[in-house]
Amino acid sequence: MIHIPVNKPPREELLSKPEVKRCLYGWGRTGDRGFIAVDDDQISVGAGWYRLFPANEPGYGFIDEQTPEIEIAVSSSSKGQGIGSQLLRRLIEQAGLDGYQAISLSVDPTNAALHLYERFGFTKVGTSGTSWTMKLDLPK
Repeated sequence: MIHIPVNKPPREELLSKPEVKRCLYGWGRTGDRGFIAVDDDQISVGAGWYRLFPANEPGYGFIDEQTPEIEIAVSSSSKGQGIGSQLLRRLIEQAGLDGYQAISLSVDPTNAALHLYERFGFTKVGTSGTSWTMKLDLPK
């Protein structure tokens, strides 16, 4: 989930980093999948997506080249309304339908979304800097 704690770089600085740009650059390649959440007025309030990364250009939540990394972003005004849960549920379902055995993510342990990920069954499998890499094994 894209979440910026007070002591972290501002959103513009974060989004200009090459490792973050990689999450969306060239969208539409094989393995890319995403969903947009809209409100009753059809206004975008969140998005969730997953993508595979090569070992020589890993994302923050990289486990291996066969495990897609997910990202979820929810607008500030829409947080706490279950949108992140709905997007996560849809991503998990779709990843299973696409034949993946697992999905991964990266999260700062101070991010409130950590509890959401744990509730869905994600477990910590490593660290990268101050962030946790988490994995969910999908039903076969």
